[in-house]
Amino acid sequence: MNKARTNLWAEYAKNVAEDKVEVGSYIRKSVSMFLSLVVDPGPWEFRHETGEKYIKFIQEYLTHTRGEWAGKPFNLSPWQQFLVVNIFGWYHKEKGFRKYRTALLFVARKSGKTQLAAAIAIAMMVLDKEPAGEYVFSATKKDQAKIAFDEVARMLKKAPQEVRRRFRVNRHDVVAPYDGACKALSSDANTLDGLSLQLGVLDEYHAQKTSDLWNVLKSSMGSRRNPLMLAISTAGFIQDGPCANAMKTAKEVLDGLKTDERTFAMIFQIDDDDNWQDENSWKKSNPGIGASITMEYLRSQAKQAKNIGGRAVVEFQTKHCNLFTASMEQWIPPELFEVQREEWIPPIGSICYAGLDLASVSDISSLCLVFPRDDGSLYMQTFHWLPQRAVDRKLEREESSIYGRMEEDFENVFVTPGNVTDYSAIRQFISGVFLDDSGAFKNSENGIASKYNLRAMAYDRFNSSQLIIDLVNDGIECDPFGQGFVSMSAPTKEFERLLLDGDLFHDENDVLKWMLGNVALQFDPAGNIKPSKDKSGDKIDGVVASVMAIGMKMIDESKEHESFEIPDDWRPRFI
Repeated sequence: MNKARTNLWAEYAKNVAEDKVEVGSYIRKSVSMFLSLVVDPGPWEFRHETGEKYIKFIQEYLTHTRGEWAGKPFNLSPWQQFLVVNIFGWYHKEKGFRKYRTALLFVARKSGKTQLAAAIAIAMMVLDKEPAGEYVFSATKKDQAKIAFDEVARMLKKAPQEVRRRFRVNRHDVVAPYDGACKALSSDANTLDGLSLQLGVLDEYHAQKTSDLWNVLKSSMGSRRNPLMLAISTAGFIQDGPCANAMKTAKEVLDGLKTDERTFAMIFQIDDDDNWQDENSWKKSNPGIGASITMEYLRSQAKQAKNIGGRAVVEFQTKHCNLFTASMEQWIPPELFEVQREEWIPPIGSICYAGLDLASVSDISSLCLVFPRDDGSLYMQTFHWLPQRAVDRKLEREESSIYGRMEEDFENVFVTPGNVTDYSAIRQFISGVFLDDSGAFKNSENGIASKYNLRAMAYDRFNSSQLIIDLVNDGIECDPFGQGFVSMSAPTKEFERLLLDGDLFHDENDVLKWMLGNVALQFDPAGNIKPSKDKSGDKIDGVVASVMAIGMKMIDESKEHESFEIPDDWRPRFI
């Protein structure tokens, strides 16, 4: 019988509270919240003996199945015990149900989170005694979900006879005690209807682009008394996705800004003021150092990232420091964009160039104005329009999305009533022309064309609309701008060069900063580049508009320096 201690969680909490173990600020806050709850539990009570039953079951009956630990007892680390005892140790004093229905574990790669989720699932199948309980592992791809399911199968096959005989392990499912069932499912939410889950595990939550899968799994637990929704994940590249927003909300709860009594979160990551190359900071995001991962491995990965730079640094920060980054192919570092903020009001009559990226009628449309200045620098302003329905639809899925700030926090964002973007509002903003209540067209002096010397405006010729025709009729020079490498590469590189050289400034523009962080570049064999809407993590319309505006300026300036004319009889030769 494995006599490993089941109360290491208590020492862990004490050591964290007394600064005897290197942890990040939000683990410290999780422990602090736990200790405060012990002192003042309100309607809850801490039955640590019950929580320790789950720890004891895992350590006594389950073993590791892979690597150098294969065949050895699954002795939980102190931080793992702390997670388990909190999930299964808190109950309502009078009604007896468990306090936590949701648990969030955010931790760096190679910390044993998938194996831990599998062990928790088996313990629940036995100890919860839930009639016809359903236990599901899900992820973006079924192959990922099956990793945890396969862990369950291997653990059961290695378990003692007294446990193994209570299960039947099949290829695609496990028949559990009390008529229960365990299986892996894909992220296709349409296939998940009809479930009644006791446990839903969402593996690598960071890869989810929407909350559809989470919502379907969570809504299937309504008939269960003590269900558990368990999300396990390392950070990823979708900064405004459901995982990043779940982490943000959990932090706000731990910071005391929000309240959520039914969710328990452990967030292992380096702190904001930590240097990603500092070995001490790695302990904050990698609690498994010395067990599931070695310091030597992290050193080698950090050295490789430093030598290669770029993508390798982003990969290390994301997977080993557990920080959400904008894109695996990070283009412009957020801090570089941040230092280029400047409060400057372009003088009336200033020369400017515009780029207009018209998205679908139910999405974000962006306008960028670029102002050349006497010192050779450029100043950039961007404006964005989207319909109210787009905001509502996004917030229905992601409560903490940046869309929730669109209406009130950003002066350069205009949310128009209804289901589609009001192009007449964009027209009035640019040319000043609008339709008054009597049905007559009027001209406002507040339009961009009235205030500044708008030399030309670029637009995507494959996504133009009646708006372009109207603007041309209003006297705006609108030039179609291709979205391929030929048209986009030079201004994209110029955008990058100007920022790197400190010659591109912008207004207080958090929306553009968010969009810039979403950008993934696309390359062709000749070394040309352009922002890719297909590959980017989220919206990049403002960046595309900015690149087109800079491109328009480059084209206009090139006309001033032309020194040759194309002969009338010139014809291309094809080889």
